[in-house]
Amino acid sequence: MKSWILILGLLLAVATLSPVQGGFFDSDGDGMTDDVDDDDDNDGLLDTEDDDDDGDGIADEDEDDDADGLTNEEDEDDDGDGILDADEDDDSDGLSNAEDPDDDGDGILDENDEL
Repeated sequence: MKSWILILGLLLAVATLSPVQGGFFDSDGDGMTDDVDDDDDNDGLLDTEDDDDDGDGIADEDEDDDADGLTNEEDEDDDGDGILDADEDDDSDGLSNAEDPDDDGDGILDENDEL
């Protein structure tokens, strides 16, 4: 009986986490992941009009997620995990994101994710 309580507790704890990889991160904590949220930082500006999507005070073009001195746009491995961004496989289906028509594995083709 104790083991199912522990398992339930772990599942609840994991459910509250916001994974960073794969576009599943929820920057503003509004329950919508950034890949489908039109206002990632909940500042009232659409991301298409906002130069600081995550609301951290750093313009998107200057972000350096892995603090290696290269902006994310310049960095071939912007999350610092040792896997080049071109080779990332966010949904672990064996296809790199560049080759995968649904790189987050949500059942919606990437070309339709933002619609």
